[in-house]
Amino acid sequence: MVDPFGVLGLIGTIDTAYHWGTELVALCKAFANAEVRLHESVVRVEACWLKIQLQLEFIRRLEPQLSEWHKNIQQQALEILLQKLHAANTKLSGLVKKSDALPDGAGEKAIIVEVKRLKYAFMKDRLADTITDLEVWQGIFDPSWFLMMKIAGPEVDQQLYFMSQQQQPISTHETKAVIPTTQQLRRALKPIDDNGTRKTVFLLPGGLNTESVQSLAYSPVRIARRADNGELVVLDPITCISRANINSALRDIRNFARRLKHTDPFTFGLLECKGILNEDGADTKPDTAIPPTGLSFVFRVPPTHSHAQSLRHRLLSGPSGEHDSLSARFDLARQLVNAVSYVHLYEFVHKNIRPETILILRRGDYGSANTGGHETTVLVGFDVLRDAEGKTNRLGDDDWEKNLYRHPQRQGKTLKTDYTMRHDIYSVGVCLLEIGLWGSFVEYDKVDDKDQSSLATTNFRPSSLGSKLAAESDSTSGPEFLKSPERVKDKLLQLARGTLRRSMGNKYSKVVETCLTCLDKDNEDFGDDGEFKDEDGFAVGAMYIEKVVQKLGEISV
Repeated sequence: MVDPFGVLGLIGTIDTAYHWGTELVALCKAFANAEVRLHESVVRVEACWLKIQLQLEFIRRLEPQLSEWHKNIQQQALEILLQKLHAANTKLSGLVKKSDALPDGAGEKAIIVEVKRLKYAFMKDRLADTITDLEVWQGIFDPSWFLMMKIAGPEVDQQLYFMSQQQQPISTHETKAVIPTTQQLRRALKPIDDNGTRKTVFLLPGGLNTESVQSLAYSPVRIARRADNGELVVLDPITCISRANINSALRDIRNFARRLKHTDPFTFGLLECKGILNEDGADTKPDTAIPPTGLSFVFRVPPTHSHAQSLRHRLLSGPSGEHDSLSARFDLARQLVNAVSYVHLYEFVHKNIRPETILILRRGDYGSANTGGHETTVLVGFDVLRDAEGKTNRLGDDDWEKNLYRHPQRQGKTLKTDYTMRHDIYSVGVCLLEIGLWGSFVEYDKVDDKDQSSLATTNFRPSSLGSKLAAESDSTSGPEFLKSPERVKDKLLQLARGTLRRSMGNKYSKVVETCLTCLDKDNEDFGDDGEFKDEDGFAVGAMYIEKVVQKLGEISV
């Protein structure tokens, strides 16, 4: 079957999206006129569309500067938008009739709602579905939109400045933030002058309420409050001991803190970094010969989402816990893959993606019966992160509970290859497998939530689900569990193609399989090493967005 949208081209797709989006907003306004209780939902639809309009206009202006990579990935995302707009218009238009005699202010035919047919509860559900579809699409589209910020040259900055001066018909948080957020990302991606003249990212001691510091269960991070305003922060520990070049490690740490200084956690899945805390006073100046200890990134927790829980904690709650619904699992998976795409967009590799380093932030007014819109997923655990283009060392460890999330090339004390973005993608695949199965591969000794015991004093073992990865003849003890990394990978793939496919569907299973095989030579999407040696450094990120972020976002529940 031929895709009717595929022949439009990028500009034609944008024009069609404008037409259907404008018609959708007109339909929604008509419902608000007929039923005042729908006003809030209609405003949300209009706000979503205005943000999309801003982004579409930016793409239109920048289209001559886009490479074929960029055009292709934008085209695919916009084709998904057209499908969603068309579906929304079809659902809503059956309840309205267009007048032949009442032109509106823009010269178009006014839309009149057949009030007798309007049922509030029914229309509220339809509008809620429309809002959800647009917001889910926004999550699919944003990574490809922000990927354009890596384009060299002044045109991007000029267009961002021009659009920042334009006034929008509706001023909402979303429409106000989209251009400034993009400008901040653009500045963050520019080369950092690390000659010592910039303001230090190291924080002064005494900024935290020491009595408030506590470990977070099933996670390496700690939670604390600032001494001045009581604001909640996450302390993410950093070690340089495993880094062969201490100066290189400190440079990466400083640059990462600077780049995340103005990040938006709800857009990027990365917390705003307030700086680096040095708790033991070790020397962190350039050319230091002694690895500093006691360093932590200090991340600001949004005041609206003041409850934090690790994904491992959530997985260990069992099938009766939160995220037991398919829609909630898909939402969590989408947020995770988006967050990883932004780590790579900031030109870093994470190197430590696993359920312990994935936090779920919850609103203070959260109710156990409804997770939708009340939670956001963020990445932490940046202990071993590295600049994507920086020199990597091949020092590893035998921590089986970490190796489970590492590609076979990156397991053990002697590593076979340098770390790349695709190794992060493999780790994402293992996490997506656990989310889809909604079970933990790892179990812990009992953790007392009141004492918030740290991981350093906790014993690990494979869970009943994790034991399925081992052959029947293997011991289920930690080191023996992963004595053959390639066999473990094969078992993960078997779960993805079997149990996962039956519980989450073919499309989700395929995304997980794509991640787990992203370094295999026969992988159709990621297998060709030569394809990713591009000068701009965005080919892997673009492929990840196309084959993981977008494919996951296309799934409807």
